[in-house]
Amino acid sequence: MAVDSKIKGDEGENFVNEIAYKSFFKYWCYPGPKYENGDKKEICDLLIVFNDICIIFSVKNYEFKGNHLRYFNNTIEKAVRQLNGAYKTLFKKDKVEIKHPDRDIEEFPKNQITKIFKIIINLGEGVDFYDITRTQNHSDFITIFDKETFQTVAEELNTVPDFIDYLEKRELLFKNKVVQVISPDLPKDLNENDLRHLNENIENSIKIIGTEKDLLAYFFTNVRSFPKAITDNSEKDYMVIDIEGAWEIFKNSPNAIKKEFADSSSYFVDNLVMNEILCREEPNMEEIAKELLSLNRLKRRAVGISFEEFFDDIRNASEGMIKRRFTEHGNLALVFFNFFPQWGEDSLLRMFDLIFETFAFHYQYKHQTFILLGVSSDPYFTFQMHKNYGKFDIEDEEIIKANIKELGWFTEYQEKVNNVNEFPE
Repeated sequence: MAVDSKIKGDEGENFVNEIAYKSFFKYWCYPGPKYENGDKKEICDLLIVFNDICIIFSVKNYEFKGNHLRYFNNTIEKAVRQLNGAYKTLFKKDKVEIKHPDRDIEEFPKNQITKIFKIIINLGEGVDFYDITRTQNHSDFITIFDKETFQTVAEELNTVPDFIDYLEKRELLFKNKVVQVISPDLPKDLNENDLRHLNENIENSIKIIGTEKDLLAYFFTNVRSFPKAITDNSEKDYMVIDIEGAWEIFKNSPNAIKKEFADSSSYFVDNLVMNEILCREEPNMEEIAKELLSLNRLKRRAVGISFEEFFDDIRNASEGMIKRRFTEHGNLALVFFNFFPQWGEDSLLRMFDLIFETFAFHYQYKHQTFILLGVSSDPYFTFQMHKNYGKFDIEDEEIIKANIKELGWFTEYQEKVNNVNEFPE
């Protein structure tokens, strides 16, 4: 029996890991991390660490055999204890070392973490209802996903920024509430224990008829927020939301189909990071990857469209002509430029300097980070990053102005802005 349970547990964790690797990049995922410099025990089922974000997962894969309360005790309650233990290990110990399967042992960077999320993924199927949240001590919030919800949310919001945005807005809406998803086919002859569970704290509860995928449909169609009909009433003592079938309607809508097609351009960024950046041993590659992957799916789409236009431009340009393309996203500036195979390393480095200096000066140092991407017609990519750089002194600025004048840059410069809508017209 214990062997069967372990096999099911391993299968469940592998299922979750593969989805997480695909959506959030394996590079940031630590499956079953152990307390390497402590008791060597597994801390949690999956840990994701990206910039200042930490996501702690507990995965349960028990078969539902008809008794809801026994099932919840074997899954949710055990998972809550595991998450609480993982949090104490990671954030209350002086130093915790963990290991990524593809890297050496490293110290868990608890001092850089500012956002912590706890998630239970319950893979058992066939329940008629289940809680989708848990608030501990009025502030410590736990997200609960079933199998289908996790797979859908992770595949539809398949960047760390998009995923976190949903978690944060969901938490804001549901914190300190008892929130339950209830099947539209809920049996009428529920036993006393099930009825008691559904009616417990009913004065402070939200009942969702349908699935969380239906809730996600409303999130998408309401410009990445929850409808006012829900948020304006979230302070009510009791609310029932019947949204059965909303997900199927959304996924089959022209808007969703056009969005999926338009998003194909965004995967330029994902593929660039995976195939050209993280596989290199050069300095700053991990930092460049983090900056690019801090863009959500819509911003990545804008970058992809910009690059497609730029690459078409350089392939059709006169021989020897240097092209540049600038795009910005908040404090991040990206500059594409073309170079030629016959250039030596010194010429390429000089071009990097010219590109950075002239654009930083032209935009009066308003961007915190510059990523420069050189591309040849092969294409072959080369990268450079400048972060938290200082303002050039007066003498250097005079040299930069002279270079701009000599090169004729920015004389007829028109910044091209790609306005992208999540649902294209």
